[in-house]
Amino acid sequence: MGKGFITLLFPATSKWPYWLSLAFISRLIFFLLVIHFSQYNHFPGFWGGLRGDSEGYMLPFENLIKTGSYTPDYRMPGFGVLYYPLLLVFSKATACNILIIIQLLLSSLSVYVLALTVKKIFKSNTLFYLTFLIYTTSIFSSIQDPVLISESLTTSTLILSIHFFARYFDKYEIKELIFSGSFLTWTTFLRPIFSPLFLILFVLAVIVLMRSKRKMFPAFLLLLPIAIIDGAWIVRNYINYKKIAPLTKTVYFPWIENTHLKSMIEFTQSWGGAIWFVDPKAEISWFGNGKPCTFGSGSKNDSVPFPGYIYTSQFNADSLKTLKNLITRMTTDSCLSTLQKSDYQRTVIEKFNRYTLSEKKENPYVFYIKSNEKRLNALLFSIHPVTKLYINNTISKFYNAYYYIILSFGFLGILLMLPLIFKLYLNCIIPAIPVFTILIHAVVIRENENRYLIPAYPFIVICAGYCLYWLLNKFSPSLVNKLEATDL
Repeated sequence: MGKGFITLLFPATSKWPYWLSLAFISRLIFFLLVIHFSQYNHFPGFWGGLRGDSEGYMLPFENLIKTGSYTPDYRMPGFGVLYYPLLLVFSKATACNILIIIQLLLSSLSVYVLALTVKKIFKSNTLFYLTFLIYTTSIFSSIQDPVLISESLTTSTLILSIHFFARYFDKYEIKELIFSGSFLTWTTFLRPIFSPLFLILFVLAVIVLMRSKRKMFPAFLLLLPIAIIDGAWIVRNYINYKKIAPLTKTVYFPWIENTHLKSMIEFTQSWGGAIWFVDPKAEISWFGNGKPCTFGSGSKNDSVPFPGYIYTSQFNADSLKTLKNLITRMTTDSCLSTLQKSDYQRTVIEKFNRYTLSEKKENPYVFYIKSNEKRLNALLFSIHPVTKLYINNTISKFYNAYYYIILSFGFLGILLMLPLIFKLYLNCIIPAIPVFTILIHAVVIRENENRYLIPAYPFIVICAGYCLYWLLNKFSPSLVNKLEATDL
């Protein structure tokens, strides 16, 4: 394969009009396919889709315009950076349409930026091409671009944050760290679970600066945006609630926090069951779905679909059937008084809490090990209906298979990059992000929804590209040499 043909297929990485055009065309195709074939809910005039928790991101800003109050405020206002100014000028449908177009444009930009980040960190054109090719042709993350939910913006802002972080160590320009901190602040205000990345990036910046015998002060500028913006958010929360709340006030929805649903979730999490109420295959749906006023309308099947190893001296299958009947009576019997329903709810909460505590004490292996194994398996390998493309079965199977191939090569790449993590070089941030994302969701907050992997997926793609790069170096070094020379 001649150098001319290589140059034709893989032009210089600096030719941004070419690469951005390819990225946009790819993302646009996925964008239109999802809009046309998806089964998302929507409202008149809006092209895109809504999720069950879309309202939590949108309603506070709609109320802010109508009443001057940011309520409900169980979500941080990162979504409103774009939604609020659009809503001030346009109708809701138009504002939402413009917003998903912005998500599409940022998603397209992030494809090229991700590939540039890889080149900057690893000094490799080949890794640029591999990352761009894999990420451009994968639908897993882009399927959320036309949906009013946080995944698309979170993924784009996280990529931009890491890009500017890597750029700082090229010419040591202070503005790059401030940009990096600003985009990571936006990421945090979209998904607070990523706030620990500030500590990870700060420590890494300090170590890299020390090794290069430079002053460590610039590393603190990474924290400046979050200090200012979250400081204002803390003041706002203190004025409203008279307590320090740096991020969110609760990890649960308001209709879950003070009901039996919270204890139901914690019980199901204690042995690794799925807790997404609206998924009929999730174990928690056997007790009843999570919609207000219809709790308890779960499966009519009286058999318990849970593994036998979860039982303790405090509960068995019959105990759970009795508990399910209590929930059904409490939530569907119109003859019950408010006082009776309150008594029922206290009883249900007490039972769930007691069963959870017994799981922790009597089945520590199930509580600490087995449950995490189940969550990890679901988070990584159970592609949720929300992230599937509703076209024909053949195309869906193809993209599912492609996802698993990328995931497999990604994990091999992470293993190959483990020495980077332990040596704490700049490039260790690439495998660190997916490892952090997987562990904090599955182990720390005990969530198992596959969509939570989406913001980390671009970095899994890089790891997959790194694995392929390693294989190419082993078996086709001449091709790698030609690819590396394309910018010369």
